[in-house]
Amino acid sequence: MRNVDLHLHTTASDGSYTPEELVEKAVGMGLETIAVTDHDTVGGVAPALTAAKEVDLEVIPGVEFTTYVGQEEVHILGYYFDYLDQNFLMELTKLKEARENRGKKIVEKLNKLGLELEWKSVIEVAGSGAVGRPHIARALVNEGYVADVSAAFEDYLGDRGPAYVPKTQLTPQDAIEAINEAGGVAVLAHPGHLSTNELIVEIIEAGIDGIEAYYSGHDEEETKQYIKLANRYDLIITGGSDCHGPKIKEGILLGTVDIPDNVIDNLKVAYRNRYNIESIDFKKYLKVYPETSGLYPEKLQEIGEKYHDKGYLTKEELYELAYLNSTRSSYHVKKNSPDRVKKITEIVYNLADEFSQLTLLTGLLGVGIPTASAILTSLDEASHTVIDTRVWATLYQMGYFDTKKESFSADDYIRIINIVRRLANETDLTTAEIGYALFAYDVEHREGTLH
Repeated sequence: MRNVDLHLHTTASDGSYTPEELVEKAVGMGLETIAVTDHDTVGGVAPALTAAKEVDLEVIPGVEFTTYVGQEEVHILGYYFDYLDQNFLMELTKLKEARENRGKKIVEKLNKLGLELEWKSVIEVAGSGAVGRPHIARALVNEGYVADVSAAFEDYLGDRGPAYVPKTQLTPQDAIEAINEAGGVAVLAHPGHLSTNELIVEIIEAGIDGIEAYYSGHDEEETKQYIKLANRYDLIITGGSDCHGPKIKEGILLGTVDIPDNVIDNLKVAYRNRYNIESIDFKKYLKVYPETSGLYPEKLQEIGEKYHDKGYLTKEELYELAYLNSTRSSYHVKKNSPDRVKKITEIVYNLADEFSQLTLLTGLLGVGIPTASAILTSLDEASHTVIDTRVWATLYQMGYFDTKKESFSADDYIRIINIVRRLANETDLTTAEIGYALFAYDVEHREGTLH
């Protein structure tokens, strides 16, 4: 059995582990791959990816949509989608606003029932996460109105409770389409929770890509039943614990489900097949990289060692690094004052958030995303890579992107680096080396000038 758990929640929704704590716990348990699948939000994905960057753990971007068929809840999991896709994020924003409006209506009902619970008490529990009934339940416990979360649901918040308010009703097809349009695969969560097998078949016919057969709430017979069903309809088989952390009545479920070795491999294959994503011989193109670029890795790391020693770059070092990456942009680097270069690179050195690092670095004259990525790569070639139009072009040819690009934003870098890290996890190459191979592949296969 491979140590995999593809159904996990954090404080971004109704879990009690922060994304960073979840990564730490997963590593401590010896897990190799996890998916962060918060309810109707991707707020926990980026922090988990950042935390996992420093450890030996693969984090798959995920989500769990709450949908309805009539009055019955159907949960749809999404994997490998572009969690920065603007249309996808707009859909999640609508759901978050709907959750908040629903939460306020529940609190109003509780108030009418004589429970003087304030909305701010719920927000204190939820933090930055999307508000849900578990947060209201915990607030009721904190205020002393009920003994525990279970009692809150039994007495007030359950589907037939006096403070119940129906959710905004997204259909399974809506969720499946949103996930697919963002480049991901959609999986039916815990089918054992559904009332009939006919409903499961209805979800399959709506276009689902897979079924969560291995699940903490399924017994052996149910697991076999859903594996058989998945095979009959040629669907992906996945598995996960649905862990919400230690403050939930079920206890810590992380890593408690035995999931076969081939589940994560089959999920990756199915994802690639669905979007016609091709593979390339990375080691072959890494060997020809020195012949295709003036950006020599050894020189980059030499500058990075100086950066590490001082905790900042001098203006001269920044110019040298920029010149390696782009003679055109290096001309403008000279226009920065030495103090400005030192101050910004010193701040960047002490930050962990890549988006913030890139945003600050591109505030320097002559530093675009390619040069900024080279700066980060000089600091840590195991976690970063140099990106430019050639790297994007190769990923476009492989099928990861559906548009060509000639300029980049920080969001684009995050998209690329997540893919490159995933590819590095599947090989014995560093993240930087995967990037170099992608660059060389485009030089070998496409006419055009280097920037």
